[in-house]
Parts: sequence; C-alpha cells; structure tokens
Amino acid sequence: MSFNPVKVRRYGEPKEVVARVFEEVGGIPKVMELLDLSRTRVYALADPDSTNEISYTRVATLTEAGATAAAQHLAALAGGIFLPIEKAGDANWLALAGEASRRNARNISALMESLSETERSPGRIDQDEARDILKVLDEQLGVLAVQRAKLAAIAAGEAVDMAGNETDPANGAS
Repeated sequence: MSFNPVKVRRYGEPKEVVARVFEEVGGIPKVMELLDLSRTRVYALADPDSTNEISYTRVATLTEAGATAAAQHLAALAGGIFLPIEKAGDANWLALAGEASRRNARNISALMESLSETERSPGRIDQDEARDILKVLDEQLGVLAVQRAKLAAIAAGEAVDMAGNETDPANGAS
C-alpha cells in the first residue's frame, strides 16, 4: 500500500519531503511498523496543516530502510547532490545518457516557456513554476551524477566499459 497524500504539498517543503520518504519505504503501514507509531501520528508527520514534526532519529530510521528523499533534500540545501553509491555501479550508461538528454530538453523547454511572454505565460517564473522546474532539474542532476560516477569508475579502472568488458587501468582499454 503506497502513501498517497490528498493535501497539496509544495515540492521541496519539509512536509512534502516527509511524504516522499513515507512513499519510498512502502507507505503508512510500513512507516507505522518501522517507527512504532499509530496511523494518526504517522499521518500528522506529513500533514502540512499539522505542527507535528518528525525527529532526525526517525528520518534516519526511514533512510536506513531505503528512503533517499531526505538525503536528497539535505544535500540540495547544502548546495550539493546526493547519489547512492550502488546506483552508479549497476547503471546502464547508454540508457542514462538518453534519459539525461530527454530530461535536459524538458528542463530547458520549461525554462524557456516560463521566461517567454506568451498567452500562457506572463514571462516570469512564479513560485509554483519554480518548484515544478526544480523537481525536474533535481531528477536530471541525479541522472547526471550517476553518469559521472560511472565514467569516473571506468576512468579509474574500477568498472567495466559500456560493452561490459573489464577496463585496463593503465589505458582504459578493454
């Protein structure tokens, strides 16, 4: 059962991040089990109208259970990007390159449309548009970070090349 909140949460706001964490670990029942909390308490932690806050210890517990949204959010606040190590090793490099290109095109298109004065746009980016674009950009940065990690591993001779052959650390050749 997935966590599918009804109330609108703006991308990047704390309660929206908490809702993503809940979704990533498998929804409310799993969060209840992991944190030993009632359904009401768990819902309150992600409710934008509630003053209840989730503790760092609880976020750490959910992160250990597989959620990465909090780590991604904190990395972005610190001016960086979070990339789970295991993602880079298993990544299909060519598929990543294609996905990154598609996402980059969507991101640039969204920016240009938002900055162009047309019937549909006043020629400026408002807060909601900025959050939507940030969501796309954050996803794109994740894909690019995986690509970079894969290339760095190949360059260091710690990985296989695009054809699946082991690389020679001396020259990068298979």
